[in-house]
Amino acid sequence: MSPISTKELNLYKTKPVEDSDDSPIMPLSEHLNELRNKIIVSLTVLGIATLLGFSFSREVIRLLTILSPQGTTFIQIKPGEFFFASFRVSLFFGITMASPVIIWQLGSFILPGLNEKEKKIVIPILTGAPILFFVGSLFAYFFVAPSMLNFLFGFGKDIISTSIGIENFISFTLMIMAICGCTFLLPIIMLALANVGIVNSNLLIQNWRYAILSSVISGAILTPTPDPFNMGIVSAILIGLYFVSIGMLKIMRL
Repeated sequence: MSPISTKELNLYKTKPVEDSDDSPIMPLSEHLNELRNKIIVSLTVLGIATLLGFSFSREVIRLLTILSPQGTTFIQIKPGEFFFASFRVSLFFGITMASPVIIWQLGSFILPGLNEKEKKIVIPILTGAPILFFVGSLFAYFFVAPSMLNFLFGFGKDIISTSIGIENFISFTLMIMAICGCTFLLPIIMLALANVGIVNSNLLIQNWRYAILSSVISGAILTPTPDPFNMGIVSAILIGLYFVSIGMLKIMRL
């Protein structure tokens, strides 16, 4: 039998060598310069998209006025009202179109400092947010806004004729689209909360009754009209998105 050395017995446990990060540490000044460049690029893209939207603002306003019932007269009450309405349209268009670039600039700034698990959380959130907002705005244009306008303008039409300032009409319609766009972000919000451990799919299932009650209350708050039909539309959207969030979290095992 051959002798065994103490080295082979491994009597002296060696301390594991930690992986060293050889990547250079960027000083604070370079971080600030990078952030400034990201902001400049984002504002530049936003400005270009807004100018582009202003060139198409007349066509967009025509598309929005189609939502009103027949017989509605649009008037300009104060000087420059149509100009400010066009500016509102162009700004909404610019923010919507430039949001993917702005979010990409934000992501490229914060992603290098995240680990792999955090990146798997942040990337779907940054990617899905502008898409869901755009889908929610389209849903409002085709379904929610027409029903609201038909109810509001049609109420009492046998007594009065409807005339409205173009800026007020554009502001109201864009507000409805923005509310629905933000409402469609509910799955993204739930995904973020689930990944930080605040909620999970089982917890959402257990509290579905409270979710329905909260959706009805939120629908009443978010709907700028007093009729129950439009409130029901917004509440139904919130309830549907809540159960979509549950299904998404179940698929992702969260």
